[in-house]
Amino acid sequence: MAASDAKTHTMASEAAAEILSQKLEILLCHPECARCLSMEKLVKEAKEKVATIQGFFSTQDRPSKSMEWLGRLLRAMYEAEDFIDKFHLREARGRQGALHVVTRPAAELVSKYELWRNLSNLVKKMEELCQDQYLKGNMETAGATPASVTWKGPKKVRLTSYWNLQASFFFCHKEKKKEIMGPIVAKAEGWLVAVTSILGEQGTGKTFLTRSVYREAMSLGVESRAWVRMSADMEVKEFLLEILRQMGKPAREVKDMKLEEIMEMLSNELGKMKKFLIVLDDVQPSNELLLRRLVGIILFHGQGHILITTQHCNIAKTMDFSLGKRSFKLDKLNDHESEKMLASKLYRVPDGQRLSKNEDILSTCGGLPRSLSLLGGLLSYTEEHERQEPKLSALLKDCSGLAGIVQSSYRRLPVHLKPCFIYMALFPVASPIPTRRLVRLWLAEGLLDSHCYDSEGKRTRLPEDVGENFILELAERNLIDVVSWRADGSPKACQMPTCLHDMILPIAISTGFLHIHDASKSKDGNDGDSTAQQEQAQPRETKVRWLAEHTNIVRGGQGGGNPGLNLGHVRSFLSFYPRRGMLTKDISTVLRNITSKTDYSLLRVLDLEGVYKPSLQGVLHKLVLLRYLGLRSTVLDSIPGEVADLHYLETLDIKHTNITSLPSSLWKARNLRHLHLNWFYIDLKKILKACGNNVEALTKLQTLSGLVIGDVKEDSMTGHMNSLNSLTTLKLFLQLSDKAPSSGAAGAAGEMISRWISTGLTNLQSLTFGVIQEAKSAEQAEPQAGAKQEVGAAPAEPTKAKPEEEAKAKKSQVGKLPTLSLAERHHELLELYLLGRLENPIWTTLLPDSLRVLTLSGSKVETDMIPELGNLLTNLRTLRLLANSFRGKSLRFTAGGFPNLKILKIWKLPQLEDVTIEEGAMPHLKEVEFRHLEKLKTIDRICRCKELETIWVIYGTDKPAFVKPLED
Repeated sequence: MAASDAKTHTMASEAAAEILSQKLEILLCHPECARCLSMEKLVKEAKEKVATIQGFFSTQDRPSKSMEWLGRLLRAMYEAEDFIDKFHLREARGRQGALHVVTRPAAELVSKYELWRNLSNLVKKMEELCQDQYLKGNMETAGATPASVTWKGPKKVRLTSYWNLQASFFFCHKEKKKEIMGPIVAKAEGWLVAVTSILGEQGTGKTFLTRSVYREAMSLGVESRAWVRMSADMEVKEFLLEILRQMGKPAREVKDMKLEEIMEMLSNELGKMKKFLIVLDDVQPSNELLLRRLVGIILFHGQGHILITTQHCNIAKTMDFSLGKRSFKLDKLNDHESEKMLASKLYRVPDGQRLSKNEDILSTCGGLPRSLSLLGGLLSYTEEHERQEPKLSALLKDCSGLAGIVQSSYRRLPVHLKPCFIYMALFPVASPIPTRRLVRLWLAEGLLDSHCYDSEGKRTRLPEDVGENFILELAERNLIDVVSWRADGSPKACQMPTCLHDMILPIAISTGFLHIHDASKSKDGNDGDSTAQQEQAQPRETKVRWLAEHTNIVRGGQGGGNPGLNLGHVRSFLSFYPRRGMLTKDISTVLRNITSKTDYSLLRVLDLEGVYKPSLQGVLHKLVLLRYLGLRSTVLDSIPGEVADLHYLETLDIKHTNITSLPSSLWKARNLRHLHLNWFYIDLKKILKACGNNVEALTKLQTLSGLVIGDVKEDSMTGHMNSLNSLTTLKLFLQLSDKAPSSGAAGAAGEMISRWISTGLTNLQSLTFGVIQEAKSAEQAEPQAGAKQEVGAAPAEPTKAKPEEEAKAKKSQVGKLPTLSLAERHHELLELYLLGRLENPIWTTLLPDSLRVLTLSGSKVETDMIPELGNLLTNLRTLRLLANSFRGKSLRFTAGGFPNLKILKIWKLPQLEDVTIEEGAMPHLKEVEFRHLEKLKTIDRICRCKELETIWVIYGTDKPAFVKPLED
């Protein structure tokens, strides 16, 4: 037990040391250190001591660390984090004007003295800790120096290298996947719900296989899906509400409903659907009541499929109500399959370099896909000599069983990745995490900044690029699974495997790193109950750094059901409350608890994505250190004006809300990096004027998304053509007034915006630009590349609008695009989406050859542009020709064209009759999607695309002529 506790505290101490090292690095760059040599000296000494201890942890042959020593070390580092953050807090309060002008100089002097005194004490404590272990300051350290952080190059280089790492084939489960998919996509017979159980021990790939089926189901005629991760003591109401939520019922519609009403609503909703899929992941024996309750609701009220994953062989017996009941057992791999899978996971090992003791490696993994994946990732990041004897035998000795491989994989993780990896444990187990969200959370927590420098100390990298590199390395090590990809080939969402989540969470909980509140599990303290584990591991008041809410957190008392929980030190608060819309007024109670002991909070992250209308009144002004404010999908109607006073704010996300205005002073923000709006009108003149009047305003802004602007006069743009030149992502629609000429010319406004984009915003990596008639249509026009909508081989439901009415509506909403010239200066542009008419486009002037993704919609191009684009865009990965982008009758993909294209989507081209693919065109094409091409007759020679894996077709009531040859 003592040895286990020592390992737990050692793993936590390594992560805490890295966090403290980064905070000290940031403090070293503070102006106060530059002005005060003694302060600078203390910070450097503290950083050196921390680096010495990091080196001690990395040395394998050092004696084991005692619990007493590790406890002292953790306390010292936690205290150091507190006094550094409180120094920044005092500084922020002074900047905000919270201190009286008369008392401010004295307060600043006291603050500096407190920092100096605390740094002195820290150096003494760290010196004593080093002496206790006989450590010397000049010993080899393992801190995350710039040279030690793996750098995979700029984004377009990373994208090229990562394509080959996308989801590997199921070497052993490929045939099982086909068998599972069959009944799901087949025409339902009668009204009985079919059930498939996937049985296997942990690590056999149940969830990975099921998620692959789940992804493809939406593309094959399944109208609606729900994925529920089961827990041992999940309640019936919680279970059914989660299914309803994922089936698309707004939280406000189920608020305060009784169980009987919920059951009736679910029955009615599923009864309307021709086909649905419900996945119940990790079903346990205690869930039998939930299964039977679900069966009673949907058995005779819908045509669908329930897909179950479980480790318990008796679960399938509880589903004997279904005539379509099937069960699949995932066995361990044989030696040949194991060797093949291991080879696929050795990303960084040259093909000709054979591992010594290959048989021992396979024996260690025992035929478990997860073990093979993790050990392959571990070996990929070891030096060549460590993959040979005797080093390899020592490594394999530590990898006994899946648990041993999991621990070794984490233990050998570079120190700069450990706190980032632990942070992921805040998310619900087996929950996909958007990489966009994850990188910005890491950034807000200060886990990326110190890695933006090269070996000479020059800042050469953006922290967002560093975060994306971290995700790629974790993926290559197989410590995370990438579960979806963007059109450019980069990871879109990832998740931590269950076995790693089960290991990391108790460690992070017991050492005060994080706290997961799950009220539904805190009632009886069953085994596997994270809340019960926390209460046992925290007998006295615990200062928690990161806090996540998985259900209603307020259950009386300051800490919401755990009186020993001190919320005054929380840096991150994330809510994943699944019953969204229920008791969300309690969010404000949590925030008040976080600020209850002090007037101001240390909170850096407030992520309420998906919470229904949380209340922020009365607390936002206290969160002066806040860097991340996530309000996406909260349906809020307004945002407090105090948001403009958050000096450190880096990310503000109000997409999918009803917010239509922002405080004008927000445009003077100096640290804002990412702003996601919900497609509402903003006067561009105000933004540019703010930048002109304040040279530091918006100088760090990289993402400006969801912006609709109106007429722009030339005088308002004069002198501002270089404003916002730090932007890497811009999503902007120009709204034409009703007085715009019928010829469709965007006029002076369009030309000014075009010139600004073409000459001023040369750092863009992603551009969405359109000309529309009504702002409300902008969100509808936004591309949804990541979602697989209603695509399938079966006919889709026809829309209510008549085709001619639909065409008129579209025509009235889309205007003429002004002339863009992106080829000459936009060498970093990777993704381009254009909405609007293109009249006689000069493609060589418009499009840079750096593009990975091109989407055209409403372009109304008359002549076949495919041969020219195929020769021009040699790096293109995804091409999407959407509604009315082409008005001709034929498209020809010529030999040698689009040599790197992998995804082709052609939607709603009403005049298209023929598509011809010449031999040698699109040699690496993998996925094709045709949608609503009523006049299309032939797709000639598509079989010549040798790597083509998937063809998706969606059509109305009448099957187009080209479908039958594809089916044959």
